[in-house]
Amino acid sequence: MFLMRGAIAADLPSLLELAALLDSPNLPHDDAFLRRRIARSERAFREPGPPGPEREYQFVLVDDGDAVVGTSAILSKHGTPEMPHLFLRVGEETRFSPSSSVRVTHTTLQLGASHDGPTEIGSLVLRPEARGRPGWPGKLLSWGRFAFIARKPGCFEKTVLAEMRAAIDAQGRSAFWDAFGRRFTGMSYTEADRRSAVDKSFVLDLFPATPFYASLLDPDVAAQIGHVHGEAKPALRLLEQAGLHWQGEIDPFDGGPFVAAPVAKIVPVQQTVFGRLADGAPDEPAPPAILSTEEGGEFRAVAATASREGDAIRVPKEARKRLRLAIGDEIAWTPLPAARGRGGDG
Repeated sequence: MFLMRGAIAADLPSLLELAALLDSPNLPHDDAFLRRRIARSERAFREPGPPGPEREYQFVLVDDGDAVVGTSAILSKHGTPEMPHLFLRVGEETRFSPSSSVRVTHTTLQLGASHDGPTEIGSLVLRPEARGRPGWPGKLLSWGRFAFIARKPGCFEKTVLAEMRAAIDAQGRSAFWDAFGRRFTGMSYTEADRRSAVDKSFVLDLFPATPFYASLLDPDVAAQIGHVHGEAKPALRLLEQAGLHWQGEIDPFDGGPFVAAPVAKIVPVQQTVFGRLADGAPDEPAPPAILSTEEGGEFRAVAATASREGDAIRVPKEARKRLRLAIGDEIAWTPLPAARGRGGDG
């Protein structure tokens, strides 16, 4: 049975291996970055408080042998005066010529920035050999974050956002960036992506301040605006089931969509029920759920079948053992979606 918990310093080598599979600004293959992330995460779990750029929660997923097979994260605040949340707003502009009776509708891209941004979820990566295994590992990594948010709503912004990865080729190039961002910055996708992790001012300084017509791009590139990488489609479906949807904004670097929702309207947050572990096995058949606890001061979560009556929650013996719980201990129940889903967000 897979267990989701907060990352600790001893997880660094495993996180580095996972980061090599994703290598995004939120989870770069960078030893120093990940050391700092883990330290901030341990502090955030230990000392929860209002959202801020230093409060980052890094989770890991471990298998029965306690080997780390996946990770995901919650960044409690994405978008500050020092590091704004940047996006391209996708719009439309229609032009009409009475003399020729020609009407043309253009897709437009307008740079925007938020200095008081939302909570962001991301850094989701699951080892290929763990995908599709019993125990819903992908769903646990994705929706387990919402189970944690349901526990501590005051630690997060009122809106949760996720950046979905767009297509990147085998050489690490983005066709969207090469056709758009490179024209204004002169930088390669890799160089710009890396720089944006520590400094975003160059985008604000160099990108056009006025709307840009996407019709000026190669048609194949323009057609991919707002589309996700094939491997990210299952993750997108899971987030859509949770209530997150495209907001008409894309990432300025790869053209991937941002999906978001108010915390109050996120399905797993709404459906999370807090109770106490009851004696006995769950009813048969029982639906799958994320079962989470903070007994002992540490967040832990598993995915298993479970049943509840009021605040009495019954779980399989294996789940009780994995969560290190005794009868009467605090436990939360978050129902899982029925559709299958696996993959990663950025």
